[in-house]
Amino acid sequence: MGVYKVLVAGHFGAGKTTFVRTASEIQAISNEKKISSDREKRVKNYTTTSMDFGQLSLNGSSRVAVYGLPGQKRFSFMWDVLSRGAKGFVFMFDSTTPHMWRETLEQIEIITAKNPRPYLLCANKQDLPEARTPEEIAKELGINGGSVLLPCVAHNRVLVIEVLNSLISEINSFDGVVSHEHS
Repeated sequence: MGVYKVLVAGHFGAGKTTFVRTASEIQAISNEKKISSDREKRVKNYTTTSMDFGQLSLNGSSRVAVYGLPGQKRFSFMWDVLSRGAKGFVFMFDSTTPHMWRETLEQIEIITAKNPRPYLLCANKQDLPEARTPEEIAKELGINGGSVLLPCVAHNRVLVIEVLNSLISEINSFDGVVSHEHS
């Protein structure tokens, strides 16, 4: 059975906790605290302060441990800690908040510089009327070439599993051979 450690990162409010909870077959673990920042309180009441954790099986042969990273820079020390041993990353953009997207781009640079592993980009909240399309987001951010921005709705299990399956395929291509644990 292949075992994969996957991290879900992105700016504050991108939908990381929801993604992890939706993906998980066990009750997801979250470490959230009440928000004290007036600016952030306008978005939501609680924020992840260390990590979210969920676990699932894909295609009956792969076990995936999914970790959600906190989005704010003040918690960036956790990015490095949790990135160790990760096989791949999902970087999320809230499709309705263009003013936040650069923060996800900064995370991509910081995290992948220390751990150059495969990653996917997700345009989350595609179910909202004010959401920008993945193509619009990619164009605005200058994302082109090999990077694909996948549409996502973090509370839709089918879409979340599609994203994770795509990432596992990228990881397997990157690694060449899937590693197996021995009993």
